Parts: sequence; C-alpha cells; structure tokens
Amino acid sequence: MGVLFEALRAEGVSPIEDGYAGITGLSTEQRLLLAALEHVSSGVKMPAEESTLDTDTLIPDATPPTGPAGDPSEDGAFRAPEAPERAELKPRPAEQLSSIAEEHVLTEPSSAAEVIAQIDPEPDGLTSDPASEDEPVEKREPYEAEAVTEGAAAAAGIMPLDQEPTPEAQTGSDPARDAQQSVNPAVVEKLVEVPQPGGVPTMPTRAATQGDAAVTPLEIVNKTVYLKNARMSEPYLGQIDVPGLKGMRLLDDGGTGLALDEETGTLSGQPGASGDFIVRIQGLLSGRRCNVVANLAVIPDPRSLWISKPHDPTAPFAKEDEDSGVNRGDLLCVAASKRGRSHAQEGLFRDDDFALWTGGPGGWNIAVVADGAGSAKYSRRGSQIAVRTIVRDLPPLLEEHLTGQIDGLVAEYLKGVEGAEDRISTQLYLSLATAAFNAAKAIGEEATRVDERAGAFSTTLVLSVARKGPHGWFIAGFSIGDGGAAIFDLPSRTVKTLTLADSGEFAGQTRFLQKSEFAAGYEEVAKRLFFDVRDGFTAVLAMTDGITDPKFPTDSAFASADVWCSFWETDLSQSVLLDRDNSAIERELLAWLDFWSPGNHDDRTIAIMLP
Repeated sequence: MGVLFEALRAEGVSPIEDGYAGITGLSTEQRLLLAALEHVSSGVKMPAEESTLDTDTLIPDATPPTGPAGDPSEDGAFRAPEAPERAELKPRPAEQLSSIAEEHVLTEPSSAAEVIAQIDPEPDGLTSDPASEDEPVEKREPYEAEAVTEGAAAAAGIMPLDQEPTPEAQTGSDPARDAQQSVNPAVVEKLVEVPQPGGVPTMPTRAATQGDAAVTPLEIVNKTVYLKNARMSEPYLGQIDVPGLKGMRLLDDGGTGLALDEETGTLSGQPGASGDFIVRIQGLLSGRRCNVVANLAVIPDPRSLWISKPHDPTAPFAKEDEDSGVNRGDLLCVAASKRGRSHAQEGLFRDDDFALWTGGPGGWNIAVVADGAGSAKYSRRGSQIAVRTIVRDLPPLLEEHLTGQIDGLVAEYLKGVEGAEDRISTQLYLSLATAAFNAAKAIGEEATRVDERAGAFSTTLVLSVARKGPHGWFIAGFSIGDGGAAIFDLPSRTVKTLTLADSGEFAGQTRFLQKSEFAAGYEEVAKRLFFDVRDGFTAVLAMTDGITDPKFPTDSAFASADVWCSFWETDLSQSVLLDRDNSAIERELLAWLDFWSPGNHDDRTIAIMLP
C-alpha cells in the first residue's frame, strides 16, 4: 500500500482537504486514496506513457530504461523524467463522495482478500458507483485505472488479466515474483485499522494465513481421565474410560510399572512407589489421533510410613525391642514378644514381657505373659518383674498345693462328686493366685527401692499352666487385666477360655496387677480362676492385647470356636510351623508378630503350649 501511495503522489494526486463534503477525521493516506478514487470516478485517465513512476526505480538491480526518459546524465547517472503537470481534480457532489468513502474506506475488511477487493472491487475492469444511479457507469479497459500506477502495480505483483504468464512463471520459482504475489501483512494491517467517522477505530482483523490450502493438518484430540486409586505394593487393575477409543498403546507408564492391555484398555500391575503419576496413552477416536493423559494416585503402603527409632540403652531398666524363647518337655512351649510400631515410632521401650517354665516328665508347664501400661513410667520393668516372679514362685506352690492332690480331685470332678470343683478352685487359689499376689508385692518392693510409686510399674498378667495326669490334661488359667488365654482344639473345633474379660472404670481402660486386687478376698479372686480337663487339645495360648485386639476384637469373638479355627488355619499356622522339630520356630513366630492391622500398633506377645 505504501508503494501505491508513493505512485499516487508521483502522479501528482494530492489528498482531499480535511472536511471536504462534510467528511472529517480521515488520515492523510485515506484522503489521498479518496482523491484517487474521485479522480478515477470523474473519468480522468492518466496515460501509462506519461507516468513518471518507473518500476526500475522500485526493483533493485533492474536494467536501466532506454530512451529520452532514461538517458544518462553527464555524470553517468540515470535520472527519472520530470513529473508532468498535476492533473486537476474535479469536485463531485457530497452525496457521491460520501458513498465512495463508505464503500472504499470505512468498511472493515476481514482478510487480505477483502482488502484487495476494496482496492479493486471489480477485477474485470468495471467500476460503478452504487450511491449514484443517475450517472452512467463508465467502462474502462482491463486494469485501466492501474495505468496511472503502472509502476506500483508492477511492484505489487498485479498482472493484467489479458497477459499470459510466461513459462518461467509456470514452472520456475522466482523469489522476487513470489514476494510480489504475496500479500503484504503491513499493508493489510494499515487498511484494516481505518478509523470510523467520528474517530472511532474499527476492530483489527488478522490477515489470512498463507500456505497450501490443500494440505490439512492431522487433527489431534486430547483427553484427560482419572483412574481409581492404587495402593503401593498391591495388585492393581484400572480401566481407561474413553468411550470409542481404539488402537490404544502405552506411550509412558509414568514410573508406575503398570502394563496396558491394548484390547481391553486396562492397566495392571503392582506399583512400587507412592505419589501422583501421569500415564500417557495414544489411540484413535472417531478416526482422529487421541492423546490420553491418565492421572493415577498411588496410596503409600502404611507400613512404609512407620519408622523405628532405637531406644536409649542407658535409660533405667532398658529392655531389648524383641525377645523369644522355647522349652521342650511334655509340652512344646514357645513364646515371642516384639515392640509395637507405636513405641518404635517414638524410640520407646517394649513394655510387654513373657516367661516359660517346663518341668520334667509328668511335671507342670507354665506360660505367662504381661503387658506393661503405656502410661506408666517403668511399666517395662513391672511386666518383667511379674513374669519372672511367676516362674520363680509358682512351681513350688503347685508342688505344695496341687501336685499331690490334683489326680484325685480330677477323678472326683469327672465323676461329678459334689464340691470337687470348689476344692480344685481352692487349690488353684493357693497356688496361681498366690503367685500373682507375690508378683504384685515384688513390684511394690521395686518401686520402694527406686523411690517411685507402685503405679509407675503397672502391668497386666495372663497366666496358664498344664499337666498331664492319668485322667488326661489338667489345664488352668488366671489373669488380671486385658489380653487372654484359651484352650483350642482344632479336631473338635472347640475353644475354652481361661481368663476373665477385664475392663477398667472407663472405656479403653483395664485393670492392673496390684495388691489391692486381692484385698476383696477369696470369693472375688476365685472368679479369675478357670480350669478344664481334656484328653487332647491343639494348643493353649496366652496373649497380650496387642494380639487379641486385632485378631479377636470383641469378647464374643474371643470365645467363638469359628473365629479361633479361622485364626489357626488361615493365619498363625500359615506363617509358623508349630512343630517341636522346627528349629526356626522362634524366628517364624517373631516374624508373624509383625502382621499388619490398621490401628493396632501396640506391643505384641504370645506364648503357646503344644502337645
């Protein structure tokens, strides 16, 4: 467009004065364009041979023209011919000028093609003034108006319709010609941003994109889906839910380690890490390429969130984080104890403890477990004192009060002799209850020794004993506090509890081994004594609440034979080979104690007696 304006000025066309025919606010270029249009509409022709605009002055390196207008001067330089006298502009009526201005200037082109149409609205050479129907339409030869600006037309790459393209133009590629035939975006932009009457500019329109219109780019569809959550280290199966998506293939698993079944559109595998992942998949959707971004959240393995801090070995009454033991007599007695995750997280001690004792053939077998109160400062020491006192004092008490009498008492009990059950309970009170009372006294003495209250050593106690006699196995139990003991027989699918379900004053509390528990006398203490006589059994088990709570969450579950059978068949015996010839039984039992149970992270201790 700049070239066009230069050509008009070279031809002597001057801009219409501002305010002409009532039009104001137009730029110099717009008024110049109006003057040219007015000049053309008035029928004035500017012969091409008189044009002073030479295309050679616009195109570098062109051959200099010959003839009078192109003769070199004395100094050897070619000079352009002098411009002819400026043509007079014939005024037109204001209504026609307004129509011309509206048609040629104030319209808002939306593309480069429309811009060219505004410059030359009728390529076949016909021009008309729709605003003036009473004037005859003037017919011009093709591109006659461009004769005024022949040099500008040549520079802009406009070819007359009656001119045949040269073979070079058909087959070759001339960069100068290509540049001429392309639309100059600057010109388009300048024409687009013509202000409206009153100075309000029109909205600019982006020029048409150049390129091969026959080449259509491949359309890509992007989809985002959210997969169901996965759990770290657990099998996963998720569906890519994009209806109609076919030919799927996995581009990137995002580090999840998952594999894609291309036929079913399912992701499967076992994520080895937790976090938020992006899985990228590609396929075809309605004949178009489809990129799918699948978002996957992998929940961490809760066990990986727990840490284990070492305890302070220099603290008073330091205790190892785990312990195990095994005795072999008439019964195989095995036990294991492990610090819970809640204590390991804080670097605290294991508060649980256990002890085993086995006599010779025909002798007594003792298994005892204790759970120190977590709120008590030295409960780890209290549980230790309790179990050690039991295995120290109970064997002689059993010999004194039961060994010589138990066979006769059992015979009377099996015959249904009146009072036989009470007499057995009395002997158990004198042995088991007395040993438990001695443990409570020992805890009090330790508290006095270190100048602490007895409550700082609070602990529970679960005790079980067994002896084989002429009438079968005599098995008894005593407890104070939570946890429990039971006789379990798999062949008959029966269970007999040996402990009393204990609870404290408030929910979640329990009772502890203290001398005050024995102050109520025989009647109350005897309620904690249980016994049974059997020809055979699978196991006698004593456990702290770190095991009973997750495995037997209610008192009724602890007394249920079905729950016990499931626990034995599908849980404990699947992890531990409960056989006296198994040399790895302690290690296997310790490993089993590490079972995962949400919300149950207390210390765990179990003692088992097997025939």
